[in-house]
Amino acid sequence: MSENALKDQNKEAETSSVNIFDEFATDSSLIDEVEKLKEEEKKDTYYYLSLSWKIFQNIFWFLFVIVVVLYGYIYIQKSDSFADKSLLDPICFIFNDTTISKPEGTTYCSSISFLKKTYESNLDNIKLDQSKKILENIIKIYEDSNFTKTKEVTFLLNKTNDRLSVLDIMEKFDLLKNDFWWIDKRKVQCEKIKIDIETKIMEMQCYSYSQWYEKWIIWFSWIKNTDEIWGTSITIANSFLNYIEKNSKDFSLLERQKVFEIQNVSWETNGYTNKTSFDVKLKINF
Repeated sequence: MSENALKDQNKEAETSSVNIFDEFATDSSLIDEVEKLKEEEKKDTYYYLSLSWKIFQNIFWFLFVIVVVLYGYIYIQKSDSFADKSLLDPICFIFNDTTISKPEGTTYCSSISFLKKTYESNLDNIKLDQSKKILENIIKIYEDSNFTKTKEVTFLLNKTNDRLSVLDIMEKFDLLKNDFWWIDKRKVQCEKIKIDIETKIMEMQCYSYSQWYEKWIIWFSWIKNTDEIWGTSITIANSFLNYIEKNSKDFSLLERQKVFEIQNVSWETNGYTNKTSFDVKLKINF
């Protein structure tokens, strides 16, 4: 082998034994960059762990505040001695309904337990007071009931029941008179009423009023608002007597008056101009 060929083989051997990464190992800037990446990786892990811890702390304190507030709210609401607190009055709507009236003697906010206790106590007092009043009335009713059962009262009641009731007589006559002239009940007015219970006779003096010469006076048919009869206060007086005679079952007309006169009256007298006086004598039929 020639000397030149031997030299070439030695060069190839030296070249094959050289490490290709030795060049990279000698580059310090690359090493610094790798170290920096490792430090950033460690920093990112610490950052996220720290952020998670802060979030956990905030959640913890938030829940702690909520628990404290709820505990205080429940404690206040369950306390039946927590009353009239001016400090909580601006937020009293949180503790009870603002439409509920405050108990007597309080001005500011109170717990719901205090309100319940107060109103229950007031309700018990009202029930007790009502029970006392009912008991008093029961005693009075019992005494009155026994009084009406005595012999003297029983005798008086029996005698009274056998006689006519003056109030019933007057009521039925008023119904008759008011039914006669339903538009203006002042057309016929009666006074000086005398009632004889033994003979069942009622006597009185009546007055009929008119405004000059009026129409729509009821006469023989007695169907209201159908007979258009014109007349004066004399016509109204005769119409009333005729109405009693033809339509009343409770009273019978006795000694019907036949002569009538017209008197002029002032316009200020209920707006009437004429008046007629006539006597009425009735037989009571009940």
